[in-house]
Amino acid sequence: MKLEIEKAYRVKSLSQDILEHLMEDNTSYYSEDLKHVIEMLARSVADLVTLYTDREGDHETALKGTISKMRIGYNVLQYKETSKLVRKQDKYHPMP
Repeated sequence: MKLEIEKAYRVKSLSQDILEHLMEDNTSYYSEDLKHVIEMLARSVADLVTLYTDREGDHETALKGTISKMRIGYNVLQYKETSKLVRKQDKYHPMP
């Protein structure tokens, strides 16, 4: 049970990290990237609802899957932001 609580806190932490990224004023994202992040978050919510309504399921595996989906969404935001900065600094391949 303690491991499940730790994983639940990890889900909460990732959601806060995603919100922080999205609320930054100086960052813009492509709509396709945001669509991908929304899909991952929607799948995570569906997993959590299934987790808490199905008492006989494998909670540890379900939480691992939820964390993975949230991490993918977070990485999409993080990668795109980082790659934009790298492209801006690359004098051989200027941004369009």
